[in-house]
Amino acid sequence: MNEPKINKAVSRAVDILEYIARTKESVTLAELNKNMDFPKSSIFDIMQTLVEKKMLAFDSASKSYFLDIKSFEIGNAFLSKNDIHSIALPYLKNISEQTSETVFMAVENNGMIVYLDKVEGTSPTRTTCNIGDRNSMHCTGLGKAMLATYPIEKIRLITGGGALLAHTKNTLKSFDELMEDLKKTRKRGYSVDNCEDNDYVFCVACPLLNVTGKCIAAISISCVYTPAVAEKTELYSQLISKAALDISNKFGFLGSALFEPFQS
Repeated sequence: MNEPKINKAVSRAVDILEYIARTKESVTLAELNKNMDFPKSSIFDIMQTLVEKKMLAFDSASKSYFLDIKSFEIGNAFLSKNDIHSIALPYLKNISEQTSETVFMAVENNGMIVYLDKVEGTSPTRTTCNIGDRNSMHCTGLGKAMLATYPIEKIRLITGGGALLAHTKNTLKSFDELMEDLKKTRKRGYSVDNCEDNDYVFCVACPLLNVTGKCIAAISISCVYTPAVAEKTELYSQLISKAALDISNKFGFLGSALFEPFQS
């Protein structure tokens, strides 16, 4: 099978747009020359063309380039033709097939999680939450995955900032305990519900992010807790993290990690 013919100028233009989008700041020609392995003359010509086509704008004061309205319009056109259910569902099905466990997707609504999608596993023991059910954020993997992306003021507003309602003996008891747990979530890259909502249910979860880095949902692998679950956590966390990042990329997220360092 013949390799597809790639136009170098077009390929370089796409690489430049991705680089500028990823930096989230304006970029000078000097920076591009330093960080991209392209001939200087070709970069200048490409930049001029992208400015002319309104994919980039040029700030004469700082001598730098940033994304212009046409880039936004194209990205927005893609997003408007896609919904989170249709994009995420194949990933949820794939994870469930690989693990035989139940996989959920949820969104936040008024400080609660709402289960948006569910793919049942084939395991003889299964979890019982249904689409449309609501649950607390502080004691669920899905909720904590979303909380870990929020600023502390929003977390305090949602939880009340004090004692937390206990669902099991493992439920985090206070706002301070929750904040410590969210720090661990950000550091490891995924949240854990260690039988905190239900005495017999263990979950790992990750957030889904959009083009601006805002959390739009979360996905989780949910299983009935047994001593063997600890051995599966590494695999499950890898599967859910990769799927969450891939889905986020579909919504324009350009980062390589789902969580930023925790800011107290």
